[in-house]
Amino acid sequence: MRGLGGISSILILTAVLGVFATAGTPGSFRGTIVEGPHDAADKNWIYVQSRNGMARRVDISHARVSYDESVPTATRLPKPEDALTAGAEVRVTAEQGSDGEWRASRVEILKKQSATSN
Repeated sequence: MRGLGGISSILILTAVLGVFATAGTPGSFRGTIVEGPHDAADKNWIYVQSRNGMARRVDISHARVSYDESVPTATRLPKPEDALTAGAEVRVTAEQGSDGEWRASRVEILKKQSATSN
């Protein structure tokens, strides 16, 4: 009887760890939005390039978009989503799916695109 309890405990632990292993691990990264190959075709994706040059494609269709408190109120657009354009600096909280794609839960605009860069 005692050996059976140990085996079932191990099986339960393995099942629980398996669930966590398949769930995406949230991560946070920041960078500048750059133009991607399909920008005009799909507004649910942005491309974020880090300082080291690495770019990530991020699904923002279910993300909460907001401004960082450092962005002056006078320069903010009524809909923060409209400020997600090339040149804007952002912080993204996202999970990477099993398909390798990043899906954002939150996008924070740290700095808007400057008016002179187009």
